[in-house]
Amino acid sequence: MASFSLTFLYLIGSVIASVASGCSSPYQQVERWCIFVNITAPAVGPGRPINWLEARASCQQSNGDLVTLEKERKLFAISEHISLNFRSESQGGWVYWVGALGSNREWKWVNNIPINLLSYIWLPNQPSVTPTTQHGRLVPADRVHGRRYLLSADGAKSHSPGHICERQEKD
Repeated sequence: MASFSLTFLYLIGSVIASVASGCSSPYQQVERWCIFVNITAPAVGPGRPINWLEARASCQQSNGDLVTLEKERKLFAISEHISLNFRSESQGGWVYWVGALGSNREWKWVNNIPINLLSYIWLPNQPSVTPTTQHGRLVPADRVHGRRYLLSADGAKSHSPGHICERQEKD
C-alpha cells in the first residue's frame, strides 16, 4: 500500500512539474527543450534494453522523437540533466539512444539536419565508417565534468538500456 501511495504521489508531482514547466508529461523542461529520459532496462526491476528503432517508436508514441543535439548548449544541458537526475552509476553511466543516423560518412539527425563529422559531439575516432546504417548513442566519456559524446552503433543489432526523447511543444 505504501508503495502505491509513493508511486501515486510521484506521478502527481511529475504532472504538476510538467504543467508548470510548459512541457507535457512525461517530458521535463531542460533549459528551453522538452526532454524525456526513458530508461527501459532499470538496474532493478522489469525491463529490457531496446534497439534504435524501438527507441524511436517509443518516443513517437509519446508524440515526440529521439532527441537531436545540433546545438552544443543542448548537449551540455542534457548531460547535466542526466548527471543531476540519474545519479546512480548504473543510470548516469548508461548509454542512451539519440536521433542520429548515418551510412558511410553521411550523418543526419531525425529532423534531416546534417551532422558535422568533425564536430565536438563525437567520441574520438567516431563515427565508424561502414556501408551499413548506423545510429547514434550518447555515452559517458568524461566522468569529471559529466560530459557525454556521440558514438555510432548498428542500431538494429545493438541495444541500449535508455533513450532520450524530445517533443516540440505548441505555443
